[in-house]
Amino acid sequence: MSLGGAFRVILSGLTSVGLDPAAVCAEAGVDPRAPEDDSVPLGLDDLTKVLERAEAMAGDALLGLHMAERTPGRGVLSYLARTQRTVGEALQAYERFAGDAWETEAAVRVERRGGTAFVGFHLGPLLPRHAVEYVVARTAISLGRSGAHAREVWVQHTPGGASGEYERVLRCPVRFGQSETGLSLRADDLARPLRTANSQAAAALAAALARPPAHRASPASARLAAAVEAALVGASRIDREALARSLGMSGKTLARRLAMVSLSRPTCRNLCRRVSARSA
Repeated sequence: MSLGGAFRVILSGLTSVGLDPAAVCAEAGVDPRAPEDDSVPLGLDDLTKVLERAEAMAGDALLGLHMAERTPGRGVLSYLARTQRTVGEALQAYERFAGDAWETEAAVRVERRGGTAFVGFHLGPLLPRHAVEYVVARTAISLGRSGAHAREVWVQHTPGGASGEYERVLRCPVRFGQSETGLSLRADDLARPLRTANSQAAAALAAALARPPAHRASPASARLAAAVEAALVGASRIDREALARSLGMSGKTLARRLAMVSLSRPTCRNLCRRVSARSA
């Protein structure tokens, strides 16, 4: 997963607040193909312009926070985390691969601090506020759904809106103007088991992320398709529905996403047929 891929995950959340990502890009002067086409460059300046335009179109100064609240977790990193056995292992997987996705060393760092665990985010000083709040809030919400509720959230920037709205969405105190951005949770919660655990899918997704792309423009979606293929080949008992549940989606959604992103590749078309056949 590339930096552009991470940005595309964020832009996909615009649909959750009633905006069409392609239309917002066009309004912002960014190639409207960028949200869906991994071969179209999508840089930091583009992301900033699109999110600024989206805020104006939605009339929402807390756009990133509300996108995180209303959209499900997406992207290969999210899928990988959900397939781990425990909250702690999910955060370790997130930490391991986030640097490659965000193209910055130690993008996510998990530390024990006495009786708490701190998940720190180091995504670059120029990342727009909406993107930072989206990433932090998605992490807090996902942890909360597993029973590991954030105890406190820290951010380096000033609030973009009412602090009470942050606390409503994140369900914990939020401290602004801090020296670092991150969230804390009880250290004991790291041992919490995940209902979506799937060791075969976890291994396949980790292997896919660890492999360098075949070429620079290789889309993350194709790598996800390859990982699903590996899971199906390596363990016949993983049917479409079981694997889809481990990724936090329905079997039909999994097949549809694979079909949408992989039609240009014969091997992925074959995968879609196999996935559909497994569900019959």
